[in-house]
Amino acid sequence: MLALLLSLHTLGRSLAMASAELLAVPGAAGRAGGGGGGVSPGAGAEAREALERVLPALRRALGHAVRADTAPALRAALSEVFRLVEEAWGMPAVGRDVAKVLCDVIRLEGGLDLLLSLLYTAELETKCQAGKLLEQILVAENRDRIARIGLGVILNLAKERDIPQLAQSLSGILEHMFKHTEETCFQLISDGGLDTILYWCRWTDPAVLRHCAMALANCAMYGGQANQRLMIEKKAAEWLFPLAFSKDDELIRLHACLAITVLATNKEIEKEVERSGTLALVEPFIASLDPEQFACRMLGSSDNTQGRTAQDLQRLVPLLDSSRLEAQCIAAFYLCAEAAIKARQKKTQIFSEIGATQSLKRIVCYSTSSTTSSLAKKVLCLIGEEVPRRILPTVPNWKSCEVQTWLQQIGFNKYCQRFLDHQVDGDILLRLTEEELQQDLGMDSSITRKRFFRELTELKTFANYSTCDRSNLADWLGGIEPKFRQYTYNLLTCGIDRNFLHRVTEQQLQEDCHIHTGFHRVRILTAAREMLHSPITLQTASNGTDVFISYRRSTGSQLASLLKVHLQLHGFSVFIDVEKLEAGKFEDKLIQSVLSARNFVLVLSPNALDKCMEDPECKDWVHKEIVTALNSGKNIVPVTDHFEWPDPETLPKDMRAVLKFNGIMWSHEYQEATIDKIIRFLQGRSSRDSSAGSENGLDCLHSLGQS
Repeated sequence: MLALLLSLHTLGRSLAMASAELLAVPGAAGRAGGGGGGVSPGAGAEAREALERVLPALRRALGHAVRADTAPALRAALSEVFRLVEEAWGMPAVGRDVAKVLCDVIRLEGGLDLLLSLLYTAELETKCQAGKLLEQILVAENRDRIARIGLGVILNLAKERDIPQLAQSLSGILEHMFKHTEETCFQLISDGGLDTILYWCRWTDPAVLRHCAMALANCAMYGGQANQRLMIEKKAAEWLFPLAFSKDDELIRLHACLAITVLATNKEIEKEVERSGTLALVEPFIASLDPEQFACRMLGSSDNTQGRTAQDLQRLVPLLDSSRLEAQCIAAFYLCAEAAIKARQKKTQIFSEIGATQSLKRIVCYSTSSTTSSLAKKVLCLIGEEVPRRILPTVPNWKSCEVQTWLQQIGFNKYCQRFLDHQVDGDILLRLTEEELQQDLGMDSSITRKRFFRELTELKTFANYSTCDRSNLADWLGGIEPKFRQYTYNLLTCGIDRNFLHRVTEQQLQEDCHIHTGFHRVRILTAAREMLHSPITLQTASNGTDVFISYRRSTGSQLASLLKVHLQLHGFSVFIDVEKLEAGKFEDKLIQSVLSARNFVLVLSPNALDKCMEDPECKDWVHKEIVTALNSGKNIVPVTDHFEWPDPETLPKDMRAVLKFNGIMWSHEYQEATIDKIIRFLQGRSSRDSSAGSENGLDCLHSLGQS
């Protein structure tokens, strides 16, 4: 409440000072076109022409909004401003430049403050119109003004989260504000903005869900590590699951996957993110997409007509450099889609400016993921960069000719003959010292040697040591810190594996294994000694999950994902098939998952059992799962969502008994109450017991399922 009062006090003062601000901002008249509607000479000819046409109409509409004496007249003026801004964003090539000027004019001439005032005082219909316009104009300077004078108004409005008419624009406003600063993110999280976004994650409105996914991605990318920790405490990783699992909108899925991947790169919260189960959805989803087709879809979306700015795209570069394959994969995909957009706009130089080109080339050379490597190649082709050859990862087994190829690729052709004369193979390359490089191979310049060792360190970090590393020391070192993989071969050639490492002294690591950085030595030895006291506990079948969720993908995936999140938040362990099981072992693993679960929740969405009706050989997966659950005596809890119960005679005999279990009707409006009832069935008496309390029980039907 205090934040709201302060915002209103500041807003009241700012409305009176709007004209003063216009005069105070250096160059405002030129940027906004001044009183005579002129355009800055720095703008391109096409942008100037568009602004000369649009600015007078914008000023007229703003004037009508300020002077409107009735609510319909005000809404009509706001609608006209919205139309002009929306058309500007949609202009090919110059849309961002033109829309930016319009957004500046709206702020400088008091329009932004007027919208904030309307969001607080107006009736619902006008509030919705004001919110819709505000969402369209939140460029960086306007976000800054909202953060300074209007965040309390936005947060107060966010408490009205059950009004669908407001939710679409308000979720969009929050999406933009989460990318303002770390301090703004913290205030939004602390004062309920994130809670509102997570509440809307259970809705079905695609526009709201799209804003929610992008808001969470922005919070993860722009909020910093402290706010990422708060996201985990608020269970954002779990609520990202239904968004990433959505079958209806690929933009929702992409930004949910981006959010969860960014969170996973924070080592402090990595384990909690992995436990949510959402990360498992990332790679299969990205592998199913065509980035150029996706770019066309993005261009057709009102939120993405101009693609992303350089500042936005620069946030993806650390993901390319991450040790997590999911991070590399989604960053490469996102940049590939953006490269297709930027190629049309002839703005491909942006990728070199943000430092993405070298990271993409490194992925092509070293990535173990064919999907990620293929995406990185596409980006390089689209932006006109040379695509490097893939480097064979088994460096210890390289022959001299493969060392020659690597030298040429990193730009050290001058030294190829020297390396060849000394028959430098992979084994020698991995053990080269600076003294040998200078005296034996003739690399006299210390700067050149530094450049060489930078490339060699990268090679060591991404090399595959499986032919000589039976204890998987490389991945263990990478688990401490990805760059520690560079020390693998030094340790292996000294006869040190994971089982012996705890007996090694710091002096031996320095003198024998040539690990010269003292802090690295301490971290490796500390991790080795901790490993001694942390034996791995094997999970047995008796420690199976609490709940297996069976569902029909075509109609039940959203409800299944919501049930997973709700049950996890109530402390249940849940298995849901996310198409991650290996080919050939799918059936065995799925059946084993049913057998090891204590309860079987059956999502009965529209037509969920239709494929079972003509499946006497039990080949359908839902049919298999139901029969397995019946035969193993699981506590079966059907959850219905617009489902019509079939005639028992239409179902195969081996599954008819499922119709004897009491069903629980899903209520989207009263999710918590429905979940409470499901939990009573899971914790209490079997759902076969008609006295368990379901008004949707099947015992009222005529002798269902008698076989």
